[in-house]
Amino acid sequence: MIIKKQFAVILLTALVTISFLPSCGAPKEKEAGITVSIEPLKYFVEELTAGKINVNVMVPAGTSPATYSPSASQLTALSSSLLYVQVGHLGFENAWMPRLKELNPELKVLNLSGGLNLIKGEDNVHGDHVHEGGIDPHIWMSPKVILEVLPVLREKLIELFPDHKQQVVQNYPDLYERVKKLHSAFMNLSHQLDRKEFMIFHPALTYLARDYGFKQIPLEYEGKEPTPQKLRNLIDLANKAEIKVIFIQVEFDRKSAGLVTEETGARLVPINPLAYDWEGELTRIHDLFVEYLS
Repeated sequence: MIIKKQFAVILLTALVTISFLPSCGAPKEKEAGITVSIEPLKYFVEELTAGKINVNVMVPAGTSPATYSPSASQLTALSSSLLYVQVGHLGFENAWMPRLKELNPELKVLNLSGGLNLIKGEDNVHGDHVHEGGIDPHIWMSPKVILEVLPVLREKLIELFPDHKQQVVQNYPDLYERVKKLHSAFMNLSHQLDRKEFMIFHPALTYLARDYGFKQIPLEYEGKEPTPQKLRNLIDLANKAEIKVIFIQVEFDRKSAGLVTEETGARLVPINPLAYDWEGELTRIHDLFVEYLS
């Protein structure tokens, strides 16, 4: 109900904004753009199109994809988008995608999770009913997964933006090879390291861990801060496994993770899975693995 009310207010503001645009004269018709859910998807689109197509990001840097509500200006930009590229299964997408389609019925949607081997949480049994485990949405944090979705993104861009086909075709091999290089780097690292366990506050590296043989130990449980007992168990586990690093996303509170580092001597290291520079951030995470898991 709250989201519906938010959408009604934001939608009204956006429609009023759009209605006033023609009154400013008769400007040249603007080329249809692309809307994406998060900054890393903008990175891939702009790498393929050389920034020739306007890209609108719905969840800006520093905000949570689980709880964010779009602004009127973002919905205005969405109204002129031809394509929406979504991760699939983000909290923001689950809550808002049907309403975004209402605003732009002609909008084409590319769900990058389609056809992937997704990671599903455990089902929780409560008496006579079951709470189904959710899908982990962090597919973009694994180079192996990106190698699967890049061809799909390439074809969709060519299909919907034929004027930019030459640019996309020209840029695709270089981008693919750079992602492939990162994939090989993580594969080689996995074979070289004896230590495979790391801790992280919010489990954003689930696909990275799965695809390259690492073990991710999250502090957060079902999207919530750990209970005192859970925290005690995590501290004991960290000491037993000699955990050297706890990763924490820049948008999360450091209190619980800080308690674990105090009791274990592990280093608390910030990472940013929502960074625009996907390649730079994954390279940095690779180097952090070398530093702390060696």
